[in-house]
Amino acid sequence: MVARMRPAFRGTELGLIFWVALLVGLGFLAVIGAGASALQASSLIVPATFVAVAVALHLFLAVRGSRGDQLLLPLALGLTAIGLVMVERLAPPVLLLQQLTWTVVAAGAFVAATLIPRDLTVLARYKYSWALAGIALLASPLLPVIGRELNGARIWIGLGDLLNFQPAEAVKILLVIFFASYLEENRELLASAPARRLGSVVPPLAYLVPIVLMWVLAMGVMVLQKDLGATLIFFGIFLAMIYLATGRATYALTGVVLLLAGGSLAARVFAHVGARIDVWLAPFSDELRFGAGYQLVQGLFALGNGGLLGAGLGNGMPDRIPVVWSDFVFAAFTEEVGFIGAIGLLALYLVLVFRGMSIALRAPTPFLQLLAAGLSFGLAFQTLVIVGGNAKLIPLTGVTLPFLSYGGSSLVTNFVIIALLIRVSDITVRVRGG
Repeated sequence: MVARMRPAFRGTELGLIFWVALLVGLGFLAVIGAGASALQASSLIVPATFVAVAVALHLFLAVRGSRGDQLLLPLALGLTAIGLVMVERLAPPVLLLQQLTWTVVAAGAFVAATLIPRDLTVLARYKYSWALAGIALLASPLLPVIGRELNGARIWIGLGDLLNFQPAEAVKILLVIFFASYLEENRELLASAPARRLGSVVPPLAYLVPIVLMWVLAMGVMVLQKDLGATLIFFGIFLAMIYLATGRATYALTGVVLLLAGGSLAARVFAHVGARIDVWLAPFSDELRFGAGYQLVQGLFALGNGGLLGAGLGNGMPDRIPVVWSDFVFAAFTEEVGFIGAIGLLALYLVLVFRGMSIALRAPTPFLQLLAAGLSFGLAFQTLVIVGGNAKLIPLTGVTLPFLSYGGSSLVTNFVIIALLIRVSDITVRVRGG
């Protein structure tokens, strides 16, 4: 599936990047204008650099001759542009420069994922290597020297105070590659009719081993690293992929029951899990609203204050929400652009996921189908988890809103996901034509 590349004209992508450039320019002007009496030339360095990176990525794909999807990169860049505007609005200046630096690093990761490996299907040959690498990365924050605990969760690794990275973000990709290759190899066995025992349909014990092992991994993350978000993301992606591979809802339902049972037990045994549940159930209680529930309470006030049209970009009060640029960027965005703006933002995510799932449907091999579907579902589910947490629909987790929240590891991982999806669509066009 490796073809000689010739330069290709990607007009749709280039046209959409123009609108992304306009979006980031106007966004920075609005935010800076709302807080400063005069506009300085230095204030435009960040949007100008971002536009240069966006154009460079487009030229890279065009020169390389990519015939992959032309909407994915502009959508990812558009969401990243909104994220930079929100970091400018919400975070200290040093974090904006860090986020811009991570954007450049993410662009480099995008290029690398587009070039390596030359044949994408070779990933399936090393499925257990990816699984072991993922587990090792996931366990790395527990190590005594490099492990870091921030905001109550031990999910970071770092070198001094200069660099902190969240390995769980990269683990998502590694596990999706493993799931895709494993399920491609065993999908017929897993999809075979389960046995009937005691009048009900029960999968054979051997078929449940992957679900049980993944459940143990997810529970271990919840207990040892105090991270509900990674637990939901990993297990949710796995259940979605096993359902897509087999078409049997029994596996997904079994997994959901196991997750609920494990979460219920953990909430009773481990204080940090129970505290998250308590805050979710009663954030306005006298014991919580000025303590553990303060962040969620202020986030809910921000959502309510937004109304239909919002307070205007730069005119809200997001500083009342602790760590707003990471955990509650959706609430802060909604406060300033209103319900209509929030719907527009979620529509961008919906289109992004729709394009990813469309790529999965047309992919020429089961491995590529499952790979694209798993990556796309991961983006969708992570968005659902953080938006649901901001809106008090589910317990608040520590995951970031893809492309928008401040955080370098998340941004790099998401750009690698976009690169892989573009590569799958490129392969599809070359194999199927059109």
